[in-house]
Amino acid sequence: MFSIDLAIKFGSNEIIIYRKGIGLVAKEPAFLAVEETNDKMKVRAIGKKAEKLFLSSGNNITVYQPIKNSEIIDEKMATILLSEILNDTIHDKFFLNKISALVAVPCALNIEQLNKLKKVLQSSGIGKISFVQNSVCARANLDNLDSHSYIMVVDIGKYLTDISVLNEYNFVFGRMYYIGGADMDESITTFIADNHNLTVSDMTSEAVKNEIASLYLRDMNTAEYIGIDDNDKFIRKTISASEVRVAIENVYNEIFERIKKVLGQLNKEIYKDVCNNGIMFVGGSSTIAGLYEYAKKKLELPIIIPDEPSDMVILGAGKLLGNNKEFLKINY
Repeated sequence: MFSIDLAIKFGSNEIIIYRKGIGLVAKEPAFLAVEETNDKMKVRAIGKKAEKLFLSSGNNITVYQPIKNSEIIDEKMATILLSEILNDTIHDKFFLNKISALVAVPCALNIEQLNKLKKVLQSSGIGKISFVQNSVCARANLDNLDSHSYIMVVDIGKYLTDISVLNEYNFVFGRMYYIGGADMDESITTFIADNHNLTVSDMTSEAVKNEIASLYLRDMNTAEYIGIDDNDKFIRKTISASEVRVAIENVYNEIFERIKKVLGQLNKEIYKDVCNNGIMFVGGSSTIAGLYEYAKKKLELPIIIPDEPSDMVILGAGKLLGNNKEFLKINY
């Protein structure tokens, strides 16, 4: 019988699936909308469609976010969500003998968190499961780096920042911090309230960030947004990239301080390697304009920003499918 090999990343707030031989087949926010009536439950929407219902669901519609900070917080709903995504993207799964998955996770998930994740994967119909650190997956994309040479990988997600040090064959250690893109959204929301006297949601701030956020000092780009004033009137206003920079740079600076702390815990040999090879930034918040120059100035080390930082981990996980190097896997 045929088999399916998947790479899966449970991000801060999304599920991403890569299928061997095909590529990316799913990238959905971790939202599930269900209709609950008379003790019966029916799935109404998943992913992006369910997220749109998050703030506007009806009386019988409940929207769940069963995965947050890369952790399963509701096993039942997470199983339903993953099963629905698999059904939508892998139409032939029920004709196959086995589905296996290489699952990319943050470096510091504990045994209890991994067991929850494994239970959800198995309940969704996935048989063989291997866990691997996000940083190992990202490192798999660096073909031009010596296999025995160490590098730091910083994965800045929506809620988490994963800082790890490794070479191709050895994961030295890593730290996981609860700071990321969501903190930037909140900072923009606060900045608008304090400086524009308008109230906006973090979703609006995220849209502004995605459109014009920049760490360049004199970025002249602007974006329009709609806020609510003290009289509950909707006001259309313009915000500049330089204002957004003021709002978010404190979050990046805090991340850089965490990076310096991890660097200070390395032995001299590995530290020297990292100083030579640099720090690779991946994740959604590594797409911001000016990060390369800003990080290089703050950290005084070589900086690597790949062409597709948001998908670097899942694409690397896809490359590792079928890899028999068990020492790369997380054993627990």
